[in-house]
Amino acid sequence: MEKRGWKKLMHFMRSITYLDWRFLLIVSSSLSLLIFFSFFINGFSTPAFLEISSFSPPKSPLKSNDELDRSRIAVCLVGGARRFEVTGPSIVERILKEYPNSDLFLNSPVDRNSYKLSLLKRAPRIAAIRIFEPQPIQETRIHRRVLDPFGSLMEF
Repeated sequence: MEKRGWKKLMHFMRSITYLDWRFLLIVSSSLSLLIFFSFFINGFSTPAFLEISSFSPPKSPLKSNDELDRSRIAVCLVGGARRFEVTGPSIVERILKEYPNSDLFLNSPVDRNSYKLSLLKRAPRIAAIRIFEPQPIQETRIHRRVLDPFGSLMEF
């Protein structure tokens, strides 16, 4: 029994001698500096990396209602009105009526869902509406290259 324990101790001592002492010195000094500075910053109280409150999410930079009431807000709606019966009333009630300095801008093609835009009759401030008939545009070699995901500079 005693021989076996002695062999294990010798094996452990040999493995210590093969350690890269420079690496161990760098790691231990870095950790020591980290602990020292965390104590120094907190006035030698609990280190910052041990405090649970230091892991709390950052406060959101939301503006106060007073600041939002004084700001101008542009609500820009672009595209077709496929599901506007769902989103339109909440935009009118929760943004346009809630904030008096909000303006609505609309750019939409005429299609089978355009009648849903009539929900905007209740909107308090409409700045501009453009409803257009979509027309095909001539496609050149350069347009094809940019619009094609394989030849484009932008990878999709």
